[in-house]
Amino acid sequence: MRVSTDNVLMPLTVAIIGLIGVLGAAWIAVNGKTNTQAHISPTSDSECNQTSATKVCISHLTVQFNSNEPQQVKNRDRIPLKAGDTLRLSNLTYCIPSKAPVNRVEVKVYLFSNGVESYKNGLFTPSNFPINAACHNIGNFQQTWKLEPGQHRVSIPIIKSVGTNRIIESSFYFNLDVGQ
Repeated sequence: MRVSTDNVLMPLTVAIIGLIGVLGAAWIAVNGKTNTQAHISPTSDSECNQTSATKVCISHLTVQFNSNEPQQVKNRDRIPLKAGDTLRLSNLTYCIPSKAPVNRVEVKVYLFSNGVESYKNGLFTPSNFPINAACHNIGNFQQTWKLEPGQHRVSIPIIKSVGTNRIIESSFYFNLDVGQ
């Protein structure tokens, strides 16, 4: 039995064309979102839905008190706790709109105790933050805070760099009422 070139080449060519079509459709399905779709937050009450289309913003923040389950915190929330409780940042999702000029993004989290804005008590992450237009999740904050009695504010400024200028783009905060 003799195999001709036409009997092998034609089915092979059809299979390659089909594979290219399937891979192209998969690529479009994964990467075909427009930039405006990529940065819209899934919830209507998120901070990102309240800012302009050119500002970097925090979409979601998840924290963990003591060893309890992580919970989502909204901007300007007030949370009652007890002295000695611990606070750990689990996840922070920030979004960069397609029209926002950005060279670099920094996220730092500060605990201001009893109304005193001191930038000594901060949580930092060693991440290099992505700067493309989309929402990005970071979650490698390595420290925790042990809370003392009083009124505290956790402040999270989003700082972007445009050229050599550093600009505080937006601030996300929540308050802690720590009793005895």
